[in-house]
Amino acid sequence: MRTFSIAMALCLALAAAGCEPEPPMEAPPKPKPAPAPKFKLADLEGGQVALSDYAGKPLIVNFWATWCIPCIEEMPELEKFYHLKRGEGLELLMINVKESHVLVEKFIRRNNFSFTVALDEEGKATDEFQVFGLPCTFFIDKNGVILNRHMGRITKEILYAGYGDITGK
Repeated sequence: MRTFSIAMALCLALAAAGCEPEPPMEAPPKPKPAPAPKFKLADLEGGQVALSDYAGKPLIVNFWATWCIPCIEEMPELEKFYHLKRGEGLELLMINVKESHVLVEKFIRRNNFSFTVALDEEGKATDEFQVFGLPCTFFIDKNGVILNRHMGRITKEILYAGYGDITGK
């Protein structure tokens, strides 16, 4: 009986400890503003795309791959947000990491995405942006300065917050 009482007291103590409210979750700190790395990459249309092409415009740059499930899951939200804000001058550049032109083109066409896709087949831009996991999204202001970044799947709330950082809206 004594063993049962001790076990019961221990269970009640553990249960009570788990009932304390968790402190509210805080947003991660924003990175210090820094110039975006300059790059020049092939696009799906056979041309080239460079950071300088977006001078004077707010830009969202997203690094992704076709094998990355969170990347694929966030693409419809990115497409929708881009269509909503491109009339305000927003640009969206999706940089595919180390996959072939043929594979990426098939994926984009099959899903009817309209955003610009660049190919970082050698991973140089990925390294310069210090991307260490996918997806990874950078919010760059009209002066080419990274004001925010997000590692992991993007949400509508994160898109609006990042857009506000780079536009002041």
